[in-house]
Amino acid sequence: MTEYLFSLATPENLLTGFVFILSFLIGSIPFGMIIARFFQVKNLSQKGSGNIGASNVTRVIGFWPAGFLTFALDLLKGVLSILLASPSGSHFLSMVLSGFQESHDFQFSLFAIWMAGLFSILGHCYSPWLHFKGGKGVATGLGVILVLSPISAMVGVITFALTFYYKRIASLSSISGLILAAVTYLILNPVGVHLCVGAAIVLVILIRHEANIDALLENREKSINL
Repeated sequence: MTEYLFSLATPENLLTGFVFILSFLIGSIPFGMIIARFFQVKNLSQKGSGNIGASNVTRVIGFWPAGFLTFALDLLKGVLSILLASPSGSHFLSMVLSGFQESHDFQFSLFAIWMAGLFSILGHCYSPWLHFKGGKGVATGLGVILVLSPISAMVGVITFALTFYYKRIASLSSISGLILAAVTYLILNPVGVHLCVGAAIVLVILIRHEANIDALLENREKSINL
């Protein structure tokens, strides 16, 4: 058993695990809560919808600059998780872990890259700093897909913008953008095992919107006026 565990402790596996953990920790930073406190809102989780994402920050404080900053920083978390798993990112982390003495260059599989994105979203949605509560993963998920498939991200953003323009409902706009971005990715990219991770990302974000979906079906979801 010990020999088997040691055989798993290769530089590649250790680096992969480190990237996953780091992605989760980056994703777990509650930027919405931090920005809200900067604007003298001490407990964002007890205001508006109780969420810490850009939508609730916008609802409670306003879009500019608080809501915008929250959205941008949450998006950046997803971007960073994918960049960490890129060749240049993995090379840098390998050098850091080896004390800048030597590095092990290897490329993460597409599956592992998507997993890094998933971990950042999980960190955002279930932050250990907030007793494993958090946001709904939309902005962080957009950051992930923005790096992996800019065209899919653009379709999602346009869908969100158009839906929000006509309905002024953030949850409906987010879900619409998520679904259209996912469909676009499926059309433009080859099928692979990484799509299982993509499906998990979609599922996590939809689960986080469960209450919103119920409210939409019952026609009681609140709109946002910018």
